[in-house]
Amino acid sequence: MGLIRLFLILFFIYAVYNFVFKVIVPLAARSFVNKAQQDMQERMRQMQDQQRKPEGEINVSKKSKGNEGEYVDYEEVK
Repeated sequence: MGLIRLFLILFFIYAVYNFVFKVIVPLAARSFVNKAQQDMQERMRQMQDQQRKPEGEINVSKKSKGNEGEYVDYEEVK
């Protein structure tokens, strides 16, 4: 009776192992990959939206010439 019980327990463990690695793990991996793909697509979409330049009025302002520093003329040394 003990030997049959041992074989039944081993068969049950084997069946659970096969079920987990043939059904559960691929489903979890597929879910993980799909989520990562959706996140990456959303990031790409946001980057593309940020890179688009808005149409409309453009203002260009120049720096003031008050404090540009001193001009130094360098001579080439041979």
